[in-house]
Amino acid sequence: MKGAASFFRTIFNNKQAFAGMIILILFFLMATLGPVFIELKTETDFMNRYQPPSFRHPMGTDHVGRDTFAQIAHGSRDVLLIGVITAFFAITMGFIIGALAGFAGGKTDTILMFIASMFITIPAFPIQLSLTAMISVRSPFVMAGIIAAFGWAGLSRAIRAQILSQKRRDYILICRIMGLGNRHIIFKEMLPNLAPYLSITFVHSMQSAIMASVALMMMGFAPFSSTHWGTMLNLAITQTAGAIEPRTMFFLFSPIVCFILLQTGCIFFASGLDEALNPRLRS
Repeated sequence: MKGAASFFRTIFNNKQAFAGMIILILFFLMATLGPVFIELKTETDFMNRYQPPSFRHPMGTDHVGRDTFAQIAHGSRDVLLIGVITAFFAITMGFIIGALAGFAGGKTDTILMFIASMFITIPAFPIQLSLTAMISVRSPFVMAGIIAAFGWAGLSRAIRAQILSQKRRDYILICRIMGLGNRHIIFKEMLPNLAPYLSITFVHSMQSAIMASVALMMMGFAPFSSTHWGTMLNLAITQTAGAIEPRTMFFLFSPIVCFILLQTGCIFFASGLDEALNPRLRS
């Protein structure tokens, strides 16, 4: 309880991080509760298309009369789900490979870091475009796997460096003397010390994954969800001439504004996360 209170106190004192946390909470509430309480009507209503924002339609309507806010709320579920799953995959892969390389050393370290370096040098986005074009992407999990496949390499090198610096410290030597196994040392002793860095990396990985998924969906390579913000942007540009038709501005800019707010929330929250999780920085 004291740790949680200290965490939230630090976040609250950091106004930028507090604003980011509020933004993320609002979007997570929208993603979890929005689809439950906000009805998504998919039938067309041409009599009410291109409606401006009103009490009935807070973000107006699209080119076939569907409520834009309902689409934003339902689409936020897939947007955040892809971000969270991708970050979890990338963090897990990066930690396991980096810890194994740093702890084992020798040929294992050389081979794993060579593979990581190859993935770092590969241009990720063109490969992701090709994979989404070849593979039938029908769920957020498949999309998250494609994005995460190129998001672990840089983290693994950073984790390796942290492991190399920690495994020569006194508390690791004491664990060796006590006969504790490598699994205990890595997951019980080293992992808690890496928690602040992994938490910040998780937020940044989620932010990058959301950006990649919106870009891929906007380009029409994986339209598995009609309400995903990227698909909405694709429809606004290709089906409604959103770039030149003034009546479509609310349908075009609604997902753009939400995307910018979500990215801003991730950046702001990550800025104070290290201070909140690292007692040595709370002076």
